[in-house]
Amino acid sequence: MKSEDLKKIIDEIIKEQGQVSPELLRVFEKLTDLTISFRDRWKAEHCEILTVEETRNALTVYMTALRIERMPDNLSEKTAGLVKLWLKEINGITY
Repeated sequence: MKSEDLKKIIDEIIKEQGQVSPELLRVFEKLTDLTISFRDRWKAEHCEILTVEETRNALTVYMTALRIERMPDNLSEKTAGLVKLWLKEINGITY
């Protein structure tokens, strides 16, 4: 997945939500930057790509973790790693 493709996905999510505050836009930018960094590191360390589907799934897990205040069970190592990175760097939370 190219960086531009990832940014398109995030932009699509923003458009689906309608009016977005400047603060939320900054969060999405951080989310995008962290995802690109994670994707590149994961590929270098594991020789595996981060797919669009995995990214979308991770976004759902991220929102769920914020709502239930814990990490959901039975996540892949890749999804858990990405979600934990987002929680730590964006929200200051470690589960």
